[in-house]
Amino acid sequence: NPVKGVERPSPASSLDFYDRAEVEALLQAAVERAGSGESSAQLLAACIHLAVHTGLRKGELLGLRWQDVDLGMQRLTVARSYAATPKSGKVRHLRLPSACVPVLQKWRACCPPAADGRVFPVHRQSLDAWTPELLAAAGCHVPAHPWHAMRHTFASHFSMSAGNILTLQKILGHSDVKMTLIYAH
Repeated sequence: NPVKGVERPSPASSLDFYDRAEVEALLQAAVERAGSGESSAQLLAACIHLAVHTGLRKGELLGLRWQDVDLGMQRLTVARSYAATPKSGKVRHLRLPSACVPVLQKWRACCPPAADGRVFPVHRQSLDAWTPELLAAAGCHVPAHPWHAMRHTFASHFSMSAGNILTLQKILGHSDVKMTLIYAH
């Protein structure tokens, strides 16, 4: 094989993230749209807020149950991805940023009940359909995978703020620090 031993290049867009101005514009647009009182807009705003402040994967967000959220102790338990175990196969516990507490309190008051107690009772296709329109309305670029870009945004901003790479590895749930090192840009 003529390419045996040649390392495959990584795609250029694999580390797409939103800069600080885009994050502020996105959060503001989400809050404004949620002000309409429409349940889907409120869900999207809460979900985006949690995504950019915690770095959870989309499946982890959509698998999150109210029993996994302790607003008083500001703690999240990541025990599921959709309806299965997280990608790493391990449950992890995270500090819930204080900026997320009032957002989740407000969302909890109007969250439609779900039989399994999910925080965001929505199908992933609906979430994917709503997101590009909101990004465009906020004046943000629309990457190929907007939800994964929010995860990259959290990780990139954490690294740029001199966050510890091993701490970031634990927050993101990476089993190998090599995966986390891509954020050391």
